[in-house]
Amino acid sequence: MNTLRQLFLPWAFAALLPLPMLLVISPTKHADVKCLYLGIASAWFATEIFRPGDPARSRLEWSRRLLALLIALAFNVALFVVFGMSVSIESHIPFPLMAIFSVVPAIGFVPWLSLKLDRPASVILAGAMMVVAIKLSACVVARLVYGPNYLEEGYASADWRTAKLMISLLWTVTIALAASLLWSSNRSAKLLEKNSLSADVADRRVL
Repeated sequence: MNTLRQLFLPWAFAALLPLPMLLVISPTKHADVKCLYLGIASAWFATEIFRPGDPARSRLEWSRRLLALLIALAFNVALFVVFGMSVSIESHIPFPLMAIFSVVPAIGFVPWLSLKLDRPASVILAGAMMVVAIKLSACVVARLVYGPNYLEEGYASADWRTAKLMISLLWTVTIALAASLLWSSNRSAKLLEKNSLSADVADRRVL
């Protein structure tokens, strides 16, 4: 695809950036932190495709951008997972599932935020803040359900064995919000296409 060929160097950078974390951090600890780096790299690459200030002006263009992003991130996730498995990454949640989840904000949040903000760094920061807000809200629910000792008892940790409620809420809300924002960005592309066609018709009538 033309988009991926044009962005080959950023794509390669986004694919390789998270890999050193798999070696630097012990394979038996902090799988979630390693996936966080994958998520940040993916969000940055998403801003290269859905650039702030350069919205998709038709549904076809939007679809092409999204397809390019999905192909690139699928490859990056696969590379990350294979590399992680080769160094025997251990986690209480299936590592491939964690890797897939970590790129969801890049797919759903970035296309919409790029319509609202004017800098890639602002898009990435806003997306990160949205994920943090969702996690904090999930922690509040865990506090209400499990009581004041919820932290000591691991109900807000990254361990699926003890924090099923918090993790389930985090993933469910993040995926649902990403899907709704992705749909909204598609609607924006449809509206821009409609306005462009209306302007063309008006220009022809003037001529």
